[in-house]
Amino acid sequence: MSSPQGLLMKQFRLPWQKKPKPTSTGRTFPDVMWTSMCALKESADIFPPLKSAVAGVIALWEIAERAKHSKDDAQYIAVRTKEIVDLIAEAVPDGSAIAPPMLQSIEHFTAVLDDIRCSMEAIAFTGGLSRALRLNRNEGTLQSIKAKLDDEYRDFSTASALRIEVQQAKLELQQIKIAAEQANVAVQQAKQQKQTQSTIEEVSAVTVTLPPELSKLLFYSRAIVFLASP
Repeated sequence: MSSPQGLLMKQFRLPWQKKPKPTSTGRTFPDVMWTSMCALKESADIFPPLKSAVAGVIALWEIAERAKHSKDDAQYIAVRTKEIVDLIAEAVPDGSAIAPPMLQSIEHFTAVLDDIRCSMEAIAFTGGLSRALRLNRNEGTLQSIKAKLDDEYRDFSTASALRIEVQQAKLELQQIKIAAEQANVAVQQAKQQKQTQSTIEEVSAVTVTLPPELSKLLFYSRAIVFLASP
C-alpha cells in the first residue's frame, strides 16, 4: 500500500521539459506546478527532510523566474532539482522508516541546494561591469553546479533502483514461502487420506470374520472415532 507521501508525490508529479516554455501569464513554470509544489511543502504527510529539499527547489524556481542573466541555465538547474526530489520520494516511500544513510544523503542534498541558491543569486541578478568581469568564473560555477546535480541525480537514482530490487526480492521470498506452505498442506492432506484409507481397509478386514450386524456396528463405530479425532 502506498504511503500518504507516495500518493502526494504521484499527484504532484508533472511532465517536465529541459527548457520550460513561458506560460500565457509570462511565468516560466505553469501555475499548477507552483501550486502543487507549495502544497507539497506544507503537507503534514511529508517527512521534514523532504520538506526542506522541496523548499530549496522552490527557492531555485523563484530565481529562475526572476533571473536577469543566465536564465536558461537557471531554468535547467531548477528542473533538475525537481527531478531529484521526485527520485527521493521514490527511494523513500515511507518517511517513518527512513534509513540513516538515506537521511544523510537528503540532508546533504538540501545543503547543496542552499549553496546553489547563493551562487545562482549572485549570477542571475548581478549585472553591469561586475558581471562582465566575472563572466568566465560564472560559467565555471554554472558547470560545477550542473555536475553536482548530475552526481546527486545518479546517487538517488541508484538508491531508488536498489529499493525496487529489494522489494522484488522480498516479494519473491514471500511467494516462495506461500508455495512451501501450500506444498506442506498438500502433503498433510495426502497423509491424512492415506491414513483414512488404511484405517478403512483394516476395519474391513476385521469385519469380514464377524457376523453381519456386528461387523456393520464395528465398522461405523471405528469410523466415527477416527473422523472425530483431530
